[in-house]
Amino acid sequence: MSANEGAVAAFLAQTGWQGAELHPIAGDASTRRYFRLLHPRRGRAVLVDSATQPVEPWLLVREKLAASGIRVPALFAADPLARLLLLEDVGDRHLDEAIENRDDERRLYGRAAELLCALRSVPTCGLPPLDPPTLCAQLELFLDEVAGALCETAKEEFRAIWRALLPPACAGPQRFVHRDLHARNLMVLDDDKLVVIDFQDAFEGPLLYDLVSLVQDVRRDLDPMVAEELVARVLAAHPRVPPEQAELQMAVLGAQRALRILGVFTRLAGPGGKPAYRRFLPRVRARLARNLTHPALAPLARWWNAHAKAIAFLE
Repeated sequence: MSANEGAVAAFLAQTGWQGAELHPIAGDASTRRYFRLLHPRRGRAVLVDSATQPVEPWLLVREKLAASGIRVPALFAADPLARLLLLEDVGDRHLDEAIENRDDERRLYGRAAELLCALRSVPTCGLPPLDPPTLCAQLELFLDEVAGALCETAKEEFRAIWRALLPPACAGPQRFVHRDLHARNLMVLDDDKLVVIDFQDAFEGPLLYDLVSLVQDVRRDLDPMVAEELVARVLAAHPRVPPEQAELQMAVLGAQRALRILGVFTRLAGPGGKPAYRRFLPRVRARLARNLTHPALAPLARWWNAHAKAIAFLE
């Protein structure tokens, strides 16, 4: 089951879940492992074995979200020393799996718009900043994993472009940022309520970052009209953000996010990794290409056109 098997058995005994059947659940891009527990008396729950990753950030962010009225999995028990969590089982229906037609998509992304507006009230005390230096640092993975063959001069030019692009993109209100708010991190309950998961990497950062994550989802394509409605609803809740500023910020943050994800997915899909991530790479590059058409990103577009042939893309 896990290298942590002894600690898991002790944890289940302490919490009264000994004797439960354990069934592996497909995980995410991390090293965390998930198991559905089926117990004859207690019912269902989810065990999270966080392996090498501490659970304290997850616990901190969960408390903030729950206190703000955001629906998150209930916490049954935690053992931070063993890095184990016992959570409510919120089912298997991710947002993308709950959509069968355009009406479903419009309705559920309407719920997502409500969620995005609610997230702005989540307190950010104790969360790290998602500021220009942090966003720049995140792009080093792209340089290492995808653009490693480039000379240092080209890499430094790339860094300089981003040092200029990011301050305007991060200007304005700083709010709670999930950082990875996409269709696979939103679960849909039977009443269409959305449950937020995988929030342990939250930041305090740009107001529109999570909107970009959702609209420019690299795992699925939104209907263009639904995407426009989602953006319009969220921006209507923030009338102090002029449309031109919002368009610029979404393009820059979208490009940064696409490049970071190219680095992450290239590493994950490499030898001995998770080859399923390869299928997302063409969409990630398409998201990047779309963002590069914004005039503010002209310096990055020129850099990209000059060096794209030397970049090692996985297919």
